[in-house]
Amino acid sequence: MVKKKKKLKKKKQTKPTIYYLLLGITFILVLFGIVMITSSSSSLALSRQNDSFYYLKRQSLSVAIGLVVMLIVSLIDYRKFKRLSIIFLALSISLLSFVIISGTVIYGSSRWVALMGITFQPSEIAKLAVIFFTASVLSNNKEITKKINSLLVPIGLPVLFTSILVLAQPDLGTTFAILITVFFMLFMAGARIRDLVMLSSAGFAAGMIFIMTAAHRRERFLAFLDPNSDPKSGGFQIIQSLLALGSGGVGGVGLGFSRQKFGYLPTPFTDFIFAIIGEELGLVGTTMIIILFIIFGFLGIKIAQKAPDRFGQLLAGGITSMILVQAIINLGAVTGMLPITGIPLPLVSFGGSSLIITLASIGVLLNISSSQKRRATRKVGIEGSNSRRRDGRSRLSRSSSGRSA
Repeated sequence: MVKKKKKLKKKKQTKPTIYYLLLGITFILVLFGIVMITSSSSSLALSRQNDSFYYLKRQSLSVAIGLVVMLIVSLIDYRKFKRLSIIFLALSISLLSFVIISGTVIYGSSRWVALMGITFQPSEIAKLAVIFFTASVLSNNKEITKKINSLLVPIGLPVLFTSILVLAQPDLGTTFAILITVFFMLFMAGARIRDLVMLSSAGFAAGMIFIMTAAHRRERFLAFLDPNSDPKSGGFQIIQSLLALGSGGVGGVGLGFSRQKFGYLPTPFTDFIFAIIGEELGLVGTTMIIILFIIFGFLGIKIAQKAPDRFGQLLAGGITSMILVQAIINLGAVTGMLPITGIPLPLVSFGGSSLIITLASIGVLLNISSSQKRRATRKVGIEGSNSRRRDGRSRLSRSSSGRSA
């Protein structure tokens, strides 16, 4: 009876510790985001929608949908996504093409698709699709990373085509996030440093050409270099963001008491929510956010290292890289260290498409982490069965059998 109870207890422990740690960090970031969205959007929601809780309600609905999606995805064996990766990428390319032809224009960009009253960004789906596709191709052929020519056709062309469609919306920030993520995945797969330097140099040069050939992008980039040169236009957001961070000090002005959210920062609850966090909660609040993302990255790397197969390793590494790259781009833009690109802070900023896809991605990470536990359990079970005789009795060690003889 005692042995049976022990077996039942072992069967119940199906999830590793890292699974619950990742889940906990995700919940903390999401809840923190809801609190800060409520604080930073209430005044604008009242003036624009005549409802102080308008953006809170929308974000809460997105959180509910995202958590359900995360739970469902976490129960699906991640290996199934390998077979569906090409279909997933083709679907995202079709949606991106549709956006260019007849997408919904918001804030001067055609990045959204309206379907049955629901508006979403296909570029968010494309980010995850590219990760699935790249992980699938790299895991199918380990020799592919030895020559740069071997990477160009199976990976380079599909990723480049997808990136061009995202860039045409235009969405430079998401394009950079996709390309940087693929760069890290190639590095994890063992690509030569020389080849990676060549690819990154070519990408940087193409990005600079794209920035400097359009007036509004050039203006934004020059404002990043010197915000005070154009304080009323190109440099306005950066200056106001830095004012918010500076006025917060160590402890902040208090939750709900931000001044910059009253029309100074145009989007205080989306791209610049980190500035409001710095103003209201000070250095303490911003440091906490950064630490949470560092822990998230550490957990994601651990999951990638312990993944049962190469596809799982690359998939976990790609998803972790994507989320961290977006966080770094957002934090860099808010603090004036990088140009403004319109990338939201993952799990924290307002935005349904970004939140749901990010939570779905975390669901994949959770499944990979739980697969490690299942693999370990099966291994213990096999070793246990091999240590027994066919008649059910335990095998004797050589030393003990020798002594009994």
